[in-house]
Amino acid sequence: MSFLPVMLELTGRRVLIVGGGGVACRRASTFLEYRATVSMVAIRFDDAARQLDVDKAERPYRPGDLDGAFAVCTATDDPELNERIANEARARDVLVNRCDDGPAGDFTVPAHARRGPITVAVDTGGASASTASTLRDELLGQIDPSLPALLEVAAGWRKRLRRADLDTGRRSGLLKRLTGPEGSRILQDGGPDAVNAWMETLVAESPAGDPTSPT
Repeated sequence: MSFLPVMLELTGRRVLIVGGGGVACRRASTFLEYRATVSMVAIRFDDAARQLDVDKAERPYRPGDLDGAFAVCTATDDPELNERIANEARARDVLVNRCDDGPAGDFTVPAHARRGPITVAVDTGGASASTASTLRDELLGQIDPSLPALLEVAAGWRKRLRRADLDTGRRSGLLKRLTGPEGSRILQDGGPDAVNAWMETLVAESPAGDPTSPT
């Protein structure tokens, strides 16, 4: 299996989940977290799936269920049905996620978690979901607690610096200082307002000096 890691925009896009058990429920919850428009079809839904606030059809899958779908997730215990749905989806240019056979789909959903704008994701090629989850948690533990808030500030400054009359090297230097130890210390001492004031000073001074040098 050789998948390219990507970040996928799902907001408002329809994702069909075929299946009504625990796996289908967890996958539906993940897509909902990323603001997809989720619908489910299954012969039977378990109690957890019934609690999900999504469109549900309690019946066998039909080919027309793929109408308008951006992606489909096959989460039934019937490999032949999952394969048929995958083939129909590809004929319609609908992305396929196979819960029963990851490499047979178009994309997988790795073990992941978010801390503000930071997303940590780990995939083991289907070899061990528990290992992927363990590595994800270890990576999360190494993130400076102040970094997500600092990156939120940096996102705004990235847009502002693009509009500023600064060359690429100076913009890059300013952002590097902002997201480095100096920016983190200022955030912890004075909060976002202090960081913004510091950056305002750096931008004002940058035409006359090197923004990467210490103040």
